[in-house]
Amino acid sequence: MTALRITAALFVDLGRRTKTSADGGTWVQPPRARYECLLCRTTEGPVKGPIAVQEFVARIRTDHPANCTANHQGAHAA
Repeated sequence: MTALRITAALFVDLGRRTKTSADGGTWVQPPRARYECLLCRTTEGPVKGPIAVQEFVARIRTDHPANCTANHQGAHAA
């Protein structure tokens, strides 16, 4: 069995919104996300808002390793 180690963490807060209006509600607390690399000890984000969070989550796991100062070879992100 190969031991895996956690090298990064992606935190996503889905936010809260009211459901009082016809358009689906107003954001009381918008969604937000941040990424923490445990190899190079950097944090990317936080980003806020539904569209920004969606784009951030879609790209961060490939974008960060390309710019990371630590060696990602053989590591597996959580």
